[in-house]
Amino acid sequence: MQNTPRFFIDKSQIKRKRFLIEDERSVRHMGLVLRMKKGDSLILFDGEGFEYNATLGFLSKKQAAGVVEDIVEVEIASKIMITLAQSLPRAGKMDDIVRMNTEIGVDSYIFFESEYSVAKKESFTISKIERLNKVVLEALRQSEGKITPRITGPLVFEEITNLGGYDIKILLHSRNVDGSTNLPNIKKELNSTAKVLMVIGPEGGFSPKEVAIAKKNGCKIAYLDLPILRTETAGVVANSFLLIK
Repeated sequence: MQNTPRFFIDKSQIKRKRFLIEDERSVRHMGLVLRMKKGDSLILFDGEGFEYNATLGFLSKKQAAGVVEDIVEVEIASKIMITLAQSLPRAGKMDDIVRMNTEIGVDSYIFFESEYSVAKKESFTISKIERLNKVVLEALRQSEGKITPRITGPLVFEEITNLGGYDIKILLHSRNVDGSTNLPNIKKELNSTAKVLMVIGPEGGFSPKEVAIAKKNGCKIAYLDLPILRTETAGVVANSFLLIK
């Protein structure tokens, strides 16, 4: 049996049990891909923990509208809460990083400039954040995620390692260096609802100076017994490992 299609909606687009969607990507997917028509059922989600069972009443090339039948507050399973601190990657990799990590359940993103970053802070513009937010929503739709991850930045490396509010801050190194710990051993120390900051470096990795700063500021240096991973792969591999129960 085919699953009911699912689309993001801002709460402001629901009034008096009527909804209106004007996002071109969603509307195009309804019409051209799913061939939806009046009377079809759909699920709307607002990224804040609520879903809306709805019926499509109108669909054009630019808008979709209909009736909200009922509202459901979805149950959010307890899990490790991960903020991915990602060094600014080369052009084209940012979308993949956000998409893959959102699909597995990462809760928020902070982008930062590090010593070996090719991209610099100035390249992380408001328009890029807006585009990444669209990537997040599409990933949530596909993976049936419930809460929209927040995207912030850009910061610099030392600001990242000084952040508070986490049970543990982990800097993932590409190699087993002096003072580092295998990530599986770190996972054993975490409780099921720990708040984790996972710090991932750029294509060239972290400099010795940055590793020293991270240690000074309370970060654990971690490694994986795997071949050297690309920056867009490292975060999703490490975070998946932590999230799998």
